[in-house]
Amino acid sequence: MHRKPFTIETVLIALVVFATAASCSSDKKPESNFIAFSKIDEAWKYTKGENTVVAVADWLFDLSPNASSKYILPTSMIPGQEVGSSQPWHGEWMAEIIHQIAPEAKIIPIRARPDNGSYEQYLREGIRFAADHGAVAITNSMGPVQHGQDLFDAVDYADKRGTVFINVHPEYLVNTKQEYKECEPAQCYEKIIHPGLISVPKYPTKPESSRDIYVWPYQITPKFKDGWGYSNGPPVVAGVVALMKSVNPKLTPQEVKNIIGETAMMKDGFKVLDAEAAVKETLKRGQ
Repeated sequence: MHRKPFTIETVLIALVVFATAASCSSDKKPESNFIAFSKIDEAWKYTKGENTVVAVADWLFDLSPNASSKYILPTSMIPGQEVGSSQPWHGEWMAEIIHQIAPEAKIIPIRARPDNGSYEQYLREGIRFAADHGAVAITNSMGPVQHGQDLFDAVDYADKRGTVFINVHPEYLVNTKQEYKECEPAQCYEKIIHPGLISVPKYPTKPESSRDIYVWPYQITPKFKDGWGYSNGPPVVAGVVALMKSVNPKLTPQEVKNIIGETAMMKDGFKVLDAEAAVKETLKRGQ
């Protein structure tokens, strides 16, 4: 399947449409229970993520006392730019998703998006930092990144230390005009997990072979500016990875990816994350 390259502007428009549904409290939002849909509540019979660490490479985290108890090692990869924000949004939203799925896990908030300019260098540095500090997974929901040796080297570094990289989009930079296209399945780097969202009536999607697993778009009760969309995929998967690694710390990143794919539920052509089945299979392999 060949697709025409699309510009970074197209990508950003799609992100905005999918990820900013809550700017007005009177907006009617799609309702769903992502915890039940992916059987996360059933997985809680075995674990809630204790003794695990997950990293979030993002920006606009809430480091106030009421929100920061879930965090350890807040770190900025960007000189002179703080991890926390007086108006938290995207990073806090990603971290809260993980916290809801794996409430006993600790989260490393990593500032990887600068106020201006590209985030790719800082993301790569964040991947290495997460691996050096014992994270079982690190997420990127900031947008597409260039698939190339620099990224692969950082992912390889993390993989060797037991950290899986979960990336929001299977797109990569194709030229200097900031055009992106989706990688074919054989081109998508095998050590990266690329999640997607299943369809809802207002935002229909189709199954894509370049995405390893699908999750359900959902709504959380906002204590900060909230939204829903593609950004939600990586933290949902990362929260389940924390549950898996909590019951079997010896799992390799490749085993994590394999189990998530092998235990998935098929729904309308979508390979949907099944947390309960993934945790049970993880326990079985640890015996």
